[in-house]
Amino acid sequence: MTPSRRLDYAERWLRDGLEVCRPAAQFLTLDIDMTRPRALLQIARQRGIRVTYTHILVRAAALALAAHPELHQMVCGSRLHHPNQVDIGLSVAGESFVAPVLVIENAAGKNLPALSEEIARRTPEIQAADRRMLQTLRRWGWLLPFGILRRTLLRCLFRSAKFRRKGTGTFQVSIVPEVDEAFTSLFTTSAILVAGRVRDRVVAVEGLPAVRPTVTLSCSADHRVWDGKAAQRFLLAVRQALEETELGLCISE
Repeated sequence: MTPSRRLDYAERWLRDGLEVCRPAAQFLTLDIDMTRPRALLQIARQRGIRVTYTHILVRAAALALAAHPELHQMVCGSRLHHPNQVDIGLSVAGESFVAPVLVIENAAGKNLPALSEEIARRTPEIQAADRRMLQTLRRWGWLLPFGILRRTLLRCLFRSAKFRRKGTGTFQVSIVPEVDEAFTSLFTTSAILVAGRVRDRVVAVEGLPAVRPTVTLSCSADHRVWDGKAAQRFLLAVRQALEETELGLCISE
């Protein structure tokens, strides 16, 4: 007989949370030329600053939302919220099938060295907090033993802008650096930006083949909040932030 076990209470809470936060998602992708970001990484290394593509993509997403405040919104229950600052929720490695999220407050106001320092410093704290939460759920999760009760409670919590902002920020970013493309249909903000690895590809430049570092960005958006044009505006704004000069300025800030 195939070995099996019952899901523990922590796993049941996580599964119910995924069920509750499943939005009516739409998916868009865009290939980005990462020539400028790669040059920026080289400058950072020469100056002894630890910066990666993750930090660059987080900053680009934050700048794109700051430049388009009409896109920076959250719908919680029957209320539409326009947050006063961009808080990026970055997925980090965890021990369960739901990645813990590190919330970077006011990400648009932080330069690349500041983002790098905060992410490196706080990632172990977030992972430790996630382990404590799982232990607590395993110990006390039986207080709501039935899935319908857990999901009812979680739906009530997700109607709170404060709860969602504390848990996942006002916008989510997830980087999966070992694959070419990735996207997700599960998120709790209005949309999520997902990126795979940056890789060299042959592309057409002024009608001629050329090798360029590229990344495929996917934007999964809640269709109840963003339409296709809104998701398109966001991806184009991220491309502008990555392919133009504003990111380069943050090294000297």
